Amino acid sequence: MANVELNIYLTQRQHAQIARMRQTGINMSAIARLAIKKFGRSALEPEDDSAKAKRVVLYLGAEDAEALAALSIREGGSRSSVLRRLIAVYLRVNADAIESLF
Repeated sequence: MANVELNIYLTQRQHAQIARMRQTGINMSAIARLAIKKFGRSALEPEDDSAKAKRVVLYLGAEDAEALAALSIREGGSRSSVLRRLIAVYLRVNADAIESLF
């Protein structure tokens, strides 16, 4: 399986947090891949029902795309929904470390 392009909508807050991180050289696809690897086996919180205001394109490697597909089946949701939830956990858990970059 080759790299996978995934179009998803992020909440305004998620997008702003990740966009700020780009100043450090970390892109949105990297955050998505880290979120899948670090929190893919965790229990996920319910999805934030805020408006999904920002469309982004993420690129996942084959292994991450397969893990995301399996998580989507396990959680009974779309890949986009599960990925937004993973990103939310990643941003929350790493908030102090992220803030220390600035």
